[in-house]
Amino acid sequence: MKVNLKKIVEGMEFQGDESQSSLKISSCEVVLLTDEAIAAAESDEALAVHAEWYRDAIEQAREFLNNEEDYIPLPSKFEFHEYGVMEEFIRSWPIDEQRDELLTLIKGKGAFARFKQGLERLLLQEKWYQYRDRALAELAKSWCRDNGIEFQ
Repeated sequence: MKVNLKKIVEGMEFQGDESQSSLKISSCEVVLLTDEAIAAAESDEALAVHAEWYRDAIEQAREFLNNEEDYIPLPSKFEFHEYGVMEEFIRSWPIDEQRDELLTLIKGKGAFARFKQGLERLLLQEKWYQYRDRALAELAKSWCRDNGIEFQ
């Protein structure tokens, strides 16, 4: 069975400080597990006291806890170095004036916000997001290869 690379990339993007996406090997399904749902699953509290959507999250967390060997964590947001990708994007940009302006914008505190404002002003948002998406896809492909996972 092959995993859908787009699902891997989405799983990587949806992670946060209090959640982790993993690939369930047996089904090639990407699941997002929150720290809160895992804590609730570990506590064995009654599911009936929770909303239906949250009961599903707790059940998924229990499945994870009971079968951790069937899950592989996806690359975290710390493994995708967006600042470095920004620099690569800028350095690859063919128009000198725009490249120089963007390089200036990413120096110091507030670099991400200034970069995004610069992209908007120069009408380069779409180009950036295409570049960023390709970089995320490359990380996902590398992760799949490293873990012996076939992808499509």
